[in-house]
Amino acid sequence: MITPGRLDLTVQRWTPFVYQIDFQGLDFTGATMAMHARLYRDAPGAPLLALANAASNAEGLSVSVVNTGGVPTSTVQIRINETTAEGLLLNAGKPGDDIRIVYDLHITGGGFPKTRWIEGDLIIRAGATQNG
Repeated sequence: MITPGRLDLTVQRWTPFVYQIDFQGLDFTGATMAMHARLYRDAPGAPLLALANAASNAEGLSVSVVNTGGVPTSTVQIRINETTAEGLLLNAGKPGDDIRIVYDLHITGGGFPKTRWIEGDLIIRAGATQNG
């Protein structure tokens, strides 16, 4: 069993979000990935955000693998479109408040069964410029 890493992510409302995470020594070619965000851990019902495998330029999770000296590095990219970020709990809290929810990232592959690799807070940061 792997203890998941802790990584808080900040999504700027009104802009697209792209974040890359390197996993050195692991080859996630063909891996199945899933990332859900919820109000709190084990919250019932559908997730507020559900990402799965996608092409690198599309909303979702993508992976690229580079071998250097026989050691693979898998780079997992998380992409959330601007329209998705705009809609995430827009009316929660007081106007102008940042919103804090939770997420985790599961990856099945690279010689591992379904494993939670990373978890943390997903912070939706309020903004001012809505069109531009």
